[in-house]
Amino acid sequence: MRNTTEWTKGSEMDKLQAMQLFRRVAELGSFRRAADELDLSASYVSRRIGQLEQELGGRLMTRTTRQLALTETGAAYLEHCRKLLDELAQAEDMVAHSTAHVTGRLRINAPLSLGVGELAEGLADFMADWPALRLDVDLKDEYVDLAAANYDLGFRVTTALTDSSYVARHIHDYRLHICCAPAYLERHGPLLAPTELTRQRCFIYSHALFGNRWPLRHAGPHSDIEVPNWVRTNNTLFMRSLILRGLGIGILPTFVCREALASGALVELFPEVERPSLALFAIYPSRQLVAPRVTRCIEHLKQWYAQRYPTPEAGSR
Repeated sequence: MRNTTEWTKGSEMDKLQAMQLFRRVAELGSFRRAADELDLSASYVSRRIGQLEQELGGRLMTRTTRQLALTETGAAYLEHCRKLLDELAQAEDMVAHSTAHVTGRLRINAPLSLGVGELAEGLADFMADWPALRLDVDLKDEYVDLAAANYDLGFRVTTALTDSSYVARHIHDYRLHICCAPAYLERHGPLLAPTELTRQRCFIYSHALFGNRWPLRHAGPHSDIEVPNWVRTNNTLFMRSLILRGLGIGILPTFVCREALASGALVELFPEVERPSLALFAIYPSRQLVAPRVTRCIEHLKQWYAQRYPTPEAGSR
């Protein structure tokens, strides 16, 4: 068990550490899970948060034997804790960047369609800057528990990052494109409104959070289009191949269809209709003792994307 005296040295440090405990308990929804993660006793974690509530003069959580919930004050305080602690961690990363070299092996998990294209180019430039670095890259679209599989760093492309157990750093925003080949429109005729998609041959990416309810806000924020599931696949590169053959319509991220749209091999339908942005995040299991190769890789890719694609790609046109 970790010596708990390290959590009680100095009033200001003590407050920051109590905020860290409160954040993890709130995000995990459990004193026990937070205590296990930090190698502390659940009673100690509960006592420290109780002391924090006394210092603040307000209740942050309601506790029963079966559940834990944030009060309205606790929810607001959590957002302030996140902002402060994240800014502190970024400052620590900056110091680490100025003093540390990138060596060792970096184990990465990323989606296949991203990894074989833009991410590979960005990582190649990173390796060129740090020749002593070794990479171990696993590309798959299925969900992977980074901590359980012993990955240092993962990349996720999503409309909503749902796993709060990881530290997440935003890298870049993409656009979701509704694509088809010109040949498809020649055979089936032009599409004049998003509602006409309900009568088309549509391809579904099985890992998309929205499934076959395409988030096209043509008539308000909740006006998704439920399309027929003509082909379902777990890989957007396979989907792109079918779309290029004129066999149907699918939603593709920019990094999968950028070149085909630019060449005219694919056309985009309803580009003016609002839809959620698609964000690329770098995630890692813990902020404690993060290796410089992880933080430097993230910063390199943020700069690489900003320089290569300076114009925002997300949102409606």
